[in-house]
Amino acid sequence: MGKIAKAKFLRFSPKKAQRYLNAVRGLDVNVALQKLDALKTPLARAIYKVVKSAAAGGEGRNYYIKKIFATPGPSLKRVMPRAFGRADVYKRRMCHITVEVEER
Repeated sequence: MGKIAKAKFLRFSPKKAQRYLNAVRGLDVNVALQKLDALKTPLARAIYKVVKSAAAGGEGRNYYIKKIFATPGPSLKRVMPRAFGRADVYKRRMCHITVEVEER
């Protein structure tokens, strides 16, 4: 069993996070960190921190990302004003990101 790190209650939808997670799944940790560092989005920086945390303390070891996935967290319900005095409810979604790294 490898080392696991989690980031909870991130203010990004799990569906949008999936795009970044698919880009680094199965890669060596160093290559994945370089890829995420090149992307200057807040979501990529959040994933960078989780991957770095999972591989912490393993200097000189050849880790790769065995599992990486996002699960939905709680949603914040918000109201948007609409025409004729009506209101629509929309959700601000959150996600939990889990990373498991293992030595090759």
